[in-house]
Amino acid sequence: MKTLNFLSWLTVILNGCIVIGAGHGIGILFIYEILGFKFIWKEDVDLLGSYDDRLVPVALISFICQILLLISLWAKPWKTKKMLITVFCLILVSAFLFLVRDFPESGIDMFSLIGGIPFSISAVILLIRVNFIIKER
Repeated sequence: MKTLNFLSWLTVILNGCIVIGAGHGIGILFIYEILGFKFIWKEDVDLLGSYDDRLVPVALISFICQILLLISLWAKPWKTKKMLITVFCLILVSAFLFLVRDFPESGIDMFSLIGGIPFSISAVILLIRVNFIIKER
């Protein structure tokens, strides 16, 4: 179980450290996760818009799923824990893919895609470990 806890924490940390283009500079997703609650009421949220429009909702979804992924580590029945970790990890991956969906046409999306490679690897390893390697105890 220590491996599962470590991989979950690593996935959350690497998700928060995805490099993003913000304004005229760069940052990490953790910054937008913290500021996202302030921006969500002040800006128009357009999930199908540009990179900047997608950044705030993706940051909020990531923040909520990071918290829920860590909370799911304390679930007692193995099947419940397995299901929760899988669902929240897949939502994190989906949010990341939604953020970088225009990577062939946009340099900033490509920048975030490259910055998110460690997170992607960690998430895939976590999903494989929880679903195929670690057995019910």
